[in-house]
Amino acid sequence: MRMLLALVTCLAAVSAGIAQSPGSVRGVVLDRDFGTPVEGARVLLVGTPFSAVSGPEGAFLIERVPPGSYPVAVTKDGYERLILPAVSVLAGRLADVRVELVAEVYEMEELLVSGEDLLADSEAGLLEIRAESVALQDSISAELIGKAGVSDAAGALKLVTGATVVGGKYATVRGLSDRYTGTTLNGIRVPSPDPRRRAVQVDLFPTGTVESVTVTKTFTPDLQGDFTGGGIDIRTKSIPEERLFKVSISGEYNTFATGNDRYLTYENGGVGAVGISGDSRDLPALVKNTRPPQPPRPRITSGPGSSTPTPAENEAAATIDAFTNSFEPVLGVSRNEAGPGFGLSLLGGSRHDTSEQGRFGWLAAFTYSRKQDMYEDGVNNSAGISDPSQGFTVSRNRVDSRGNEEVLMGLLATSVLEPSANHRYTARLIANQGAEDEARYQVQQGELLEQNQSLQYVERTLVSPQFEGNHTFPDAAEGTFWGMKFSDLKLDWRLSPNFTRQFEPDVRFFRNTFDPVAGVASRIGGTTESELFLRVFRDIKERNNQLASDLTMPFTQWSDTEGRFKAGLYFEKGARDYQQRSFTYRFFAQQLRPRTASDLAAWQFNNRIGSPGFIVSEDCATGACGLDQLWSDVFLAPERIGIADNLATISNQTLWYAEPLGTDVFYTGDQTIAAMYAMAEIPLSAKWRLNAGARWEKTRIDILPSAPFDPQNRLFVIVKNGDNRGLAFVPGPVAAARIDESHVLPALGASWEIRQAMHLRFSWSSTIARPTFRELAPVATAEFLAGDQFIGNNELRISDITNWDLRWEWFRRPGDVLAASVFYKTLKNPIEYISFAVASNSYIQPVNYERGEVKGFELEARTGLDVLWEKLKGFNLGANYTNLDSTVEVPADEQASLAAFDLDVPERRLLGQPDSVLNVNLTYDNEKSGTSVGLFYNRVGEILLTGAARGDTDGIADVLEGTDKDLVLTVSQKLKRGVSLGLRIRNGLEDDAITFYRRPSGETAVKTLRQSNRTIGLSVSWSR
Repeated sequence: MRMLLALVTCLAAVSAGIAQSPGSVRGVVLDRDFGTPVEGARVLLVGTPFSAVSGPEGAFLIERVPPGSYPVAVTKDGYERLILPAVSVLAGRLADVRVELVAEVYEMEELLVSGEDLLADSEAGLLEIRAESVALQDSISAELIGKAGVSDAAGALKLVTGATVVGGKYATVRGLSDRYTGTTLNGIRVPSPDPRRRAVQVDLFPTGTVESVTVTKTFTPDLQGDFTGGGIDIRTKSIPEERLFKVSISGEYNTFATGNDRYLTYENGGVGAVGISGDSRDLPALVKNTRPPQPPRPRITSGPGSSTPTPAENEAAATIDAFTNSFEPVLGVSRNEAGPGFGLSLLGGSRHDTSEQGRFGWLAAFTYSRKQDMYEDGVNNSAGISDPSQGFTVSRNRVDSRGNEEVLMGLLATSVLEPSANHRYTARLIANQGAEDEARYQVQQGELLEQNQSLQYVERTLVSPQFEGNHTFPDAAEGTFWGMKFSDLKLDWRLSPNFTRQFEPDVRFFRNTFDPVAGVASRIGGTTESELFLRVFRDIKERNNQLASDLTMPFTQWSDTEGRFKAGLYFEKGARDYQQRSFTYRFFAQQLRPRTASDLAAWQFNNRIGSPGFIVSEDCATGACGLDQLWSDVFLAPERIGIADNLATISNQTLWYAEPLGTDVFYTGDQTIAAMYAMAEIPLSAKWRLNAGARWEKTRIDILPSAPFDPQNRLFVIVKNGDNRGLAFVPGPVAAARIDESHVLPALGASWEIRQAMHLRFSWSSTIARPTFRELAPVATAEFLAGDQFIGNNELRISDITNWDLRWEWFRRPGDVLAASVFYKTLKNPIEYISFAVASNSYIQPVNYERGEVKGFELEARTGLDVLWEKLKGFNLGANYTNLDSTVEVPADEQASLAAFDLDVPERRLLGQPDSVLNVNLTYDNEKSGTSVGLFYNRVGEILLTGAARGDTDGIADVLEGTDKDLVLTVSQKLKRGVSLGLRIRNGLEDDAITFYRRPSGETAVKTLRQSNRTIGLSVSWSR
């Protein structure tokens, strides 16, 4: 009853805004060996901005401290850093502390408080926080991010033990794909603007706004239930202690793109000045509201057999002509010279005291980056197995070239109000806009070349307003229960209405054959128009609202060691709206011939430029002409499309005209997650701590697809007929998906302090993994025509995972760590991707397999090299290695269907799983000269992209991504008056990027292959 009354008192205090008076911490710092006072020791309350420096008698006093319990960190040059057990601060009272420091043989550097947490932006500070955590954590601070010279959170994550980044955007931890990795921003889940992935694109967060990136590798009930591989929390910069302003400008040289006049782009292409689509890409207003009629038959208007078009025919012709000509008249690639990359960042903030106990602070940051990339003469193949004795059969062999331009803008605005020492309110706005424009050109080799072009512009938007409240109520839960003394009560709440969007206006595809001897481009035989000419307008919007609250009750147990009880509620409501409009070009079969010689010549010309294709202007006697002249260059010329207007005696002659495809699928997706949890961190003794609790989560996901342009609302889905797969038309409701499940997720952890700064941690937990909207929706999307198409599966189920972790770690001195971990995970119903061919098209589809497992170990070391030789002070070496072994059981029916192609195996690697990850970094810092140098090496082993499967004819083998290696060198130099210069060289190895097919026998075939570029960046910054 007393606990219930305390909770009621807490809630009443929140509503009334009652502020409790602060307390103070005083004490003395002594030398343990001699008992003499230590002057100049810095005393810090961990997790707060409160600190003090000991005076001549070793005494210190920290005033205006909110009631609560705080670990105390004490540092002094020449002494070992000391972390004291938590000190309880009561309202209006003094807490006394006695500190005895042990002299060290090496000289320590002074450590300063920055931001809201103890050294939250420094490596040493994050290691201290990690040492106190009950969960297994790895963190990267703004300090190391700056040394690495990375531009976004994706680059920062590559420095974390066991973390990898797929496609430069999607974070994975311990080899588990991004579906098993949750991403939060300041503790708030961030929805993904990319419909292809569950995980948020971490490249959306420029490092100019990032204070730290923390990966929690074990689940505790206060985390999201799908934090299986790891929970990634990106912490943005907090308000500064004093006025701050910083500006930085950078430039980047790309060895393949910058200054290359063969850079692949297209007319009116590019990301624009600020990465926002112009009107030329938008779906024309006429097209939004009009469906063109059937073309009218042409009429001869003079001479024998002439007739006059009806008003209805003239109106239909005018509509078709206007409809066709309303689109941007560009369908193919062109070449231009690429410029250098550019970056800009601005950071400013301040803090003000509003009263004796109150303060207000703000911080604003803006970052902008723009870069270009390209490759030429790459390989893009498609291979399958028809006859196992013959090996791989390559059905498509293309030379691949791509030009890519990206722009990323980030805005962070934070304001903090503390009306009293016990209440804190934070309002934060994160707004990121990313745009990427890609021009791609592929040529399939053969007697007739097949030319394949795609132009794809994508905008990604994330807007996340975040509101937080942190409240402490001293003595609100005062009492004793089972020998545990309670006093303070803490209430934290978070509210965030998020919005994301992926906007793809006017994605364009163009495909044709080309005879290099005759110089003629034409249609590909046996294909439909939509397989050759396609324009897609796609818009995916998602709104996501979150509300969470956490109630924490610290207590002191029988040995005066602090623990805590914690409970909370969570609610999330998300809704996605997916719309797609597709258009193709058709040629109207002419029925009449003009009567006059001049009109006959014009009629023959119009037919020649329309139906057969395009004849290049060069002399083709050499047998190799026209490779830089494309049919797409003239396809949308005014005299080649719409209604012909150059005939005197014929009316309403239709040439190529645009028409809606009519097979588009829309869908709406709704996801609701409701959760509650309770947990306790109990100190069993001064050396042992126990963490136990459970989380209840309810998930409901609904996908409702529709075919708005099909009178019968029918959609294509993949069906399995015996051993084969095929396509089938089904009504929209049949293709709908629903998941409605509840899960209880227990967690148990223990920590043993073997000796000071040395810990052994154990964790066991249950977690889940949900399918994404896209994986459930029956929508097929492709990067280019006749390429791999992804299509959803409405029969997917939630995966259940059991996790075991054990870690030993030793923080032998500030900033140093040695750690070794082993882990084991079992997965029930893991979601895997399979690849197969149906009706000569390649598909990728997610499916549930029955069971999988992941096991592995991690090794980590960070140390200053002065432990080896005093003259190496300033040099720091860090290395971490993760070894991974995963298996997933292939269902018996899949094995049977693959047996005919010798692709059947009882188990294979888990999707997205590398065999190893290695990071090594060597840094040098000289505070006197202001020089910093860093060398960073990253190696990620082979990763499975899709598993083997059988389509309607051939079998497709596993597809893997080859080993990826990256070497980065950074140099920075501080000058006078707050000016700094920087140099960054990325990808010093320039290894090829490769994906390949592999059979169980070990036989391989290349799927894609391209060169990797090198970038060289220079920067200058000024701060005060």
